[in-house]
Amino acid sequence: MQMPSSFFQSIIDPLRYKDVDSVIVVIHAGVEVDNFLQAISQFARIAAVIPKSSSKKFSNLTLLKQRYPVVDVDRHYIKNRTSNFIDVVDGLTANERFAVVDMGGYFSRITIDLAVRFGGRFIGVVEDTENGHQKYDVAVQIHNQFESIFPIISVARSSLKDPEDALVGQAIVFSAESVMRERGNILLGKVVGVIGFGKIGRSIAFSLVSRGARVDVYDTNPILVATALSLGFHACCRSDFLSRADILFCATGNKSISTLDGVYLKNGLHIFCATSSDDELSICFRKKLHTESFLESPHTRRVVLSNKNIYIHNDGNSINFLHGAVVDKFIELVQGEIIYSLGSLGGAPRGRISYLPDLDKKYIARQWISKYGHGRALLC
Repeated sequence: MQMPSSFFQSIIDPLRYKDVDSVIVVIHAGVEVDNFLQAISQFARIAAVIPKSSSKKFSNLTLLKQRYPVVDVDRHYIKNRTSNFIDVVDGLTANERFAVVDMGGYFSRITIDLAVRFGGRFIGVVEDTENGHQKYDVAVQIHNQFESIFPIISVARSSLKDPEDALVGQAIVFSAESVMRERGNILLGKVVGVIGFGKIGRSIAFSLVSRGARVDVYDTNPILVATALSLGFHACCRSDFLSRADILFCATGNKSISTLDGVYLKNGLHIFCATSSDDELSICFRKKLHTESFLESPHTRRVVLSNKNIYIHNDGNSINFLHGAVVDKFIELVQGEIIYSLGSLGGAPRGRISYLPDLDKKYIARQWISKYGHGRALLC
């Protein structure tokens, strides 16, 4: 196996990871994970890789399985067959002290089970995504005894994630526009709705404006709505927002669309998601998509809601995976923070979600710039 990038090597001090024997990694199984997994392998054994469902059909799982143990489960399996899954984890970690790199809160529903089964063997979790962050936040609030369990470090809201989120938003619009053009449509002149005005939603909105679309924004957070208005976007109540849209981008990670919304949606609406379908679409919507939809093209399904045709792309999963979800070397900024956070779990507090200190983030950013950004000139 080849060595990881010089950037990852520059931030890995083996002494930081002396308490981490192995790591379970939940990840999008795409082209940008090889260096990341190789970097983790420099200080700990990768006990398992759990590929996220939304990325599996666009990745080479055969190659991944040749390199690492792959556990092909989803959040539904983990939640409903917890005992079986815990047994699998026990076998994979083989009495080692292990940590989890999570992406989307896969382990958030079984926090007590992990603590009871593994005790001090389970060092903690590093969570990568906003929807996963929210799931662990709920777990912290529900379980009063959580303070005696294990640390959680989140990178979801880190400033080091800003470049990746901005590029992901642009990639989502690029892929959506490609799909629309294949169908003989363009974004210019369309009324486009963006549900969720977080970092990715904001990037989507700006990218849409650059393509000549009229952009409406909806968010349950009034502060973000006010921010959207200050930036020149349109906003209104949810029913009016949904009824105006010709195209809809869903970027909340929190069940933004339900079959009940069909009464408001336009006939012929196109829906693109920025995250996994099980995060963005309600259970009833996903069920209808899987059992009552019509395949219109390789990546487009049509469902009928309130006697209207609604087009869902990439099965409601992240649309940018159609074109590789590439964000170049910028993804290594947050991957570097995840790696650094694994070495910080031992000293992280229990009973709440914590974050890597700004001083550590600045160190990671400086190392990244020195490798990829002509650092000598930039850091003078």
